[in-house]
Amino acid sequence: MNFDFTMRVLLGTPIHESKDYAMDKWIASVSKFDYPFDLLMVDNSGNIKYVDRLHEYCKKHGVINYKLEHIDIDHDAILDEKLAQSREIIRREVLDKGYDAWFSLECDVIAPPDALSKLVGLIADYWMVNHVYPTRGNPNESNQQLGITLVKRHVLEKYGFSNGYGYVNPLQPDIWFGGDVWFIRQIDLTSEGKRITVSGMIKPIYHLDK
Repeated sequence: MNFDFTMRVLLGTPIHESKDYAMDKWIASVSKFDYPFDLLMVDNSGNIKYVDRLHEYCKKHGVINYKLEHIDIDHDAILDEKLAQSREIIRREVLDKGYDAWFSLECDVIAPPDALSKLVGLIADYWMVNHVYPTRGNPNESNQQLGITLVKRHVLEKYGFSNGYGYVNPLQPDIWFGGDVWFIRQIDLTSEGKRITVSGMIKPIYHLDK
């Protein structure tokens, strides 16, 4: 496949041992992507030895262009705090290593080999491209958050993930936003921000629940 431009892409995702039911299949699927990328998995599991199993999956599927980091987070921390700390590490990797874009792919979402190349082909005129994907366990409902998303570098220069969730709109003080929604809203509330949501372009997509 030929492209008019080439982006250095980091596929970065938070990982937790609770998603181990999907990880072998997930790593197998990303190993087949037809657009070049580097992979960063940030493991926030309570069990530090879970990274050994992830290394085994990468070896099994011939994935060599990857980094794996484990971070210790308070066991009682809410999910959005765990995701925020993990994504902040991914953000810093994009900025520090000179990547042009971050490809966010949830670690239990199985996408076809052309998933990344199709997003790259769309993003030239946008800050972010979100692709709709099925909710876990119900293929008739859809998510349109960070599960399958390509984000340009300059977005990550403007917005981080630390404390990136909660009550963010003083005009709606009783509405709490999770990290995915909070991050996307920063772009939508910016007059310069240009984001597009697409559906049906990447298929099939499987959101595993077991």
